[in-house]
Parts: sequence; C-alpha cells; structure tokens
Amino acid sequence: MFIKFSDIKMYKKLILSFIVISIIPISILGTVTVIHFRNFALESSAKEVYNNLNSAKFQIMKVTEEVVKIADKLMIDQRLKELLLYRYKSPMETFIKYSQYREIENYKTLFANAIAYIRIYSENPTILENGIFYKVKDYIRKENWYRTAINLNGFIRWELIYQKEDIYPDKYFSLVRLLRDPYNESFGVLVINLNKLELKKILNNQSFDTFLINDDGNIVASNNENLIGTIFPIDRLKIMQPNGYSLKYNNKDYRIFGIYLPLAGYNKDFYLVSMVPLDYIMREPYNMFRFALSIIGITIGLSIFFALIFSKNMSKRIAMLNDIVNEISHGNWDMEFSIPGKDEIGELAKNVKNMARNIKLLNELKIKQKEMKLKILTNNLNPHFLFNTLETIHMMAICKEQFDIADITLKLGNLLRKIIEFDGKPIKLKTELKLVEDYLKIQKYRFGKIDYKINIYEDIEDLYILPFLIQPIVENSIIHGLEEKEEKGIININIKKEEDKLIISVEDNGVGMSQEEVEAIFNNEDLSGKKIGLKNTMERIKLFYGEEFGVKVQSEIGKGTRVDIILPYYMLKGRDRYVQGINS
Repeated sequence: MFIKFSDIKMYKKLILSFIVISIIPISILGTVTVIHFRNFALESSAKEVYNNLNSAKFQIMKVTEEVVKIADKLMIDQRLKELLLYRYKSPMETFIKYSQYREIENYKTLFANAIAYIRIYSENPTILENGIFYKVKDYIRKENWYRTAINLNGFIRWELIYQKEDIYPDKYFSLVRLLRDPYNESFGVLVINLNKLELKKILNNQSFDTFLINDDGNIVASNNENLIGTIFPIDRLKIMQPNGYSLKYNNKDYRIFGIYLPLAGYNKDFYLVSMVPLDYIMREPYNMFRFALSIIGITIGLSIFFALIFSKNMSKRIAMLNDIVNEISHGNWDMEFSIPGKDEIGELAKNVKNMARNIKLLNELKIKQKEMKLKILTNNLNPHFLFNTLETIHMMAICKEQFDIADITLKLGNLLRKIIEFDGKPIKLKTELKLVEDYLKIQKYRFGKIDYKINIYEDIEDLYILPFLIQPIVENSIIHGLEEKEEKGIININIKKEEDKLIISVEDNGVGMSQEEVEAIFNNEDLSGKKIGLKNTMERIKLFYGEEFGVKVQSEIGKGTRVDIILPYYMLKGRDRYVQGINS
C-alpha cells in the first residue's frame, strides 16, 4: 500500500526532504567528478603514450630506412656478386678474395647502432663461412623467411628470424632480401639483423611493455625480451582508436594504445603498441572516488543531523500554530497567543491573530455587504435598456417619417449588439460583410461624400473568418484616407480566391501614405495612435492563421491606399474546419 506524501507528518517530510536534497546533488556531483577524472586520466595517459610512440616510430623508421639503403647498395654491388659467384679453388684464395672486399665491414662499423649482423646465404659450395657469408644448408632452405625471400625475387621483407648458427642463438628483427642483378641472376639471400639493444633503447621511452607487432600478432621487437616471438591478440579495428581500448591479458586489465608503423618492403602492416595497466591509469581516479565517498558520507551525516534539529524546531512551532487555528475554527476569536520567531511561521502566527480579530468584524459587516451588493446590482446598466432605447428612437423616427434616422438607428443597434456579443469565435464572412455595410452606411449618413461598392467573386456561403477583421481596415480608410479629402471618397471591397488563399481587398481613393509610413506600420514603430486598427488586424491574423498570412499594404500619396487581407482558404471552409485549422 502506497502512502500519499500529503499524508506524511511535516516532521518526517522535512527530514526526508533534507536527505533527498542532500543525497541527490552530492551523489551526482561525486559521480560526475569521478567520471571526469577517469576520462581525464585516460586522455592524459593516451596523450603521453602517443607522444612516446610517435617518437619511437620516428626513430625506428630512421633505423629501418638506413638498413634499406644498405640493402639497396648491396643489391647493385658488382664486386659482391663476383665474390659470391666465384668458384674458389683453395681456402687461401678464398681468404685473399674476402680480405680485398671490406664494404660489409664498413657498413657494420658505420651503422653499428642500427645493425647487429649482416649475413648473406649463398648456394656456392666453395665459399667459406666467416660470420658474413654462409652456405645454404637444408634446414635454412626449409625456413619460411628463406623461402619467402626466394619467392619475392628481390623485394624487401621484414621478418623475426631465429639465428641458429650463432654461438648464442637469438631472435632478431631482420631485413630479408634475395640479391639479384638486373638480368634476374640471383647471387645470395641477404639478412640484416637489427640491433636488439638499439630497438630496446628506443622502446624503453615507455615505462610499460611496448612492442613492435605485425598484422598477424607476432611481436618482433619489444622492451620486454620475454615478449619477443610471442603472439599478442591484436584487434585491428580498435588499435587505432584515439584513447585505445581495454583488454584482459594474462588475467590482468590493460589499456592498449597503438599507432600504425609503415615499413618499406613487401610486408603486412606493423604497429607500435603499448600495454598500460589499467590500475596504473586509474590510481588517481580511484583515490578521488574514495575521497568523494568520504565527503559524501560526511555531508549526508551532517545533513541528517541538521535536518533533525531544523525539522523538530519547525514542526513544533507548526503544531502550536495548528492548535491555535483549531481553537479559532471553533469560534474562540478572542484568544491570546504568541509564537516566537520572525520567519514565515512567526509572520503566519501574527496574521492568524489578525485574521481572528477581523473574522469577528467581517461577520458583523456581512449583512451590510449584502445590502450594498444588492444596490450595486440594481444600479448596473442593462444592455437591453440601451437596445430598447434605440428601438424606441427607431420607431419614433418611423412614426414621424424620419426614415434616415430610423435606418441609421437600426444599423447602430446592430453594430452595438455584435460588439457586445463579440467573443472572438469565427462568424460567417457574409455576416462580417453585413456589419461592414452597416458601418459604411452610417459613415455615409455622417459625411455624405462617401460611396462604396462590395464585389464578391466567390461563393462565400460556407466561409468563416475572425470577427471584425474587415471593419477596422474600412474605418482606417475613412478616418485616415477620406476625411481629409475634399472630393468624393470611394471605397471598393473585393473578395476573391487566388490559388489556396482568400484575398479581401479594401481600396480607397484617399490621401494615401508615404512609403516611410507603410514601413513604420510593418516595423511596429509608434505612429501616435494612427493605423492602430490595421496593426491589430495584422497581429490577429498572424496569431490565428500563421506567420505566412497577414496584411499587405500598397499606398501612394494623393492617389489612395489598397489593403489586402490574406487568409488561408482551406481553413475558412466551415466553422468546424476553421477551428480545427487554428488548433493545429
């Protein structure tokens, strides 16, 4: 069963309100703060890691470019080709030939930081192995890197090679290439082992495990030697994300950051990747989270403590006031009481005391007020009195054969009746035109020099419009256009349909307006009371029919003014459709 909030005692309401007001904003603030610091930590870590990765990328590309240049030079080295293809007759001859060729030793010396070994594997059975030149043995022919080099026919390939022939076998990230001349004659397979210590030095810019990995997930270089040659579960779709992605690796959570590393040659893609432990990134946000929880707990505790004090004090005073009001409700208007305090409850207590005093006075004045109200009601002017008076004048004029007076009195009565009955609801267009015609006839009696004509080019039987849209325009034409004209004034009212619009034109041959006056009307400038009916009509049309409808004014000084009332035809067909159109 649910309990209505209004049924809960004020004391409990105040405590509940204090708790809710405290817990919600503080909890939101704490959550937002933790999320903010978490995102900030991720962004800061990502920025630092990417800076280091880009630095390592530049250095590795520089090293590999130097190695590629050496491979290109060896590819076109004619002396090297002759040395490898020559059939040696004795070890002494081999030694002499080797001693005369120092290019590879020079490369190893000049690029000692980048190169660990330069090896060339030859099918020539007469060569001697000296740490640079090696005979191709059966186990080498079976190596994937060797077969790949042969198949690529001179294109460069980067591979992780395990050098079994060394005294201390090890894995090296290496350039592999078949050496051949322009006539497609091969003379050996080149392997340039990159310096592991130099690569490790470059990757050691990161404080975390960082490695060079190919598209298959093979780690070919790393600042952690235990990772070299292992398979890493790289996600190629996520590795390029700006803030990396999360991964559980060896039962530990990491944030993985990576950048693309293009290397010259016929290779799959390479990436430089850093694995940052997630607990390292989140250590500051976690500290902030614990701190925020502490602050939230202390704040909530203080809020509850003060809520108990404030609510108890307030509910006690409210209970006192409730007892006092209960006494007053039973007729004890003269009781004396006092509730301390100048806050709203204290002010309310003073007002209750005044109320009790005034109730007694108001009760005594009740009969007098009823008598005064009766007098006021009997003195109100009944609209029927006005209509009856005009009807009396109408009949008297007919009896005395003053038919003009009778006619103008009748038309004035009709106008006054419609004005009094005006409620803003739509009326038939032909009813509006009848009112306008009555108004024009009254003005014609008044001025004598006004003629008018109403031209209807459409069936208006079922058309409804807002009341008093046309009359203010006609009134403006007479007061501001024709009154100041000495010659006879003419007003033409034309009603026609153009496409999906109904155009009601009111045209006069009055004194006209300047372009500045016309612009002032549409710019809502102060015209000192002039054209106020026109402005009101414009505002009513836009309010009920939409901004695309309204009033169009064309005027020229000395020639007259034309005002077009533009309405949506489809909204005027029938009273119900009219109302539906406005509500939509």
